[in-house]
Amino acid sequence: MSFVAQLNELQTAMRHTRARMLAPLDQRQLQLPSDPEIFVEDVLHYVMDEVAKDLKALGHILEEDHTFTDSVNHYPLYLLRLAGGDVLNLHFTGDYPDTLFLTISKGFRRPEQFSDARMAHVTLGVNMDHNRLLLAILDGLNRFGH
Repeated sequence: MSFVAQLNELQTAMRHTRARMLAPLDQRQLQLPSDPEIFVEDVLHYVMDEVAKDLKALGHILEEDHTFTDSVNHYPLYLLRLAGGDVLNLHFTGDYPDTLFLTISKGFRRPEQFSDARMAHVTLGVNMDHNRLLLAILDGLNRFGH
């Protein structure tokens, strides 16, 4: 499966997730917490857990890499194990609360190894609205073709 086809599988699952998650947002919950762990748990992990459900329905497995830690930016690394055996790294980075990025790259046997030849980089906004986060990821992935 080509890298673009792999990104399309991820997008397909995210569209299903977005359709399930569309709900009114409580405007009182828009204030960014001072603790980045709260944002990661309440927004980022929630969105990725919901995406994981839809990826599973397509035969793929999305899981957080708990061996990865970054005490500076607090953002997680996810592994997407595609049904064909390929692995994609979904690495969130940035400087909370100012920046958030998602880099998707082909996974290799050593976790610190990646290829910039097969990489998608998406700029995201930091906010407490899970729908906006998911839509930003989808919009960013649209740049990489279908």
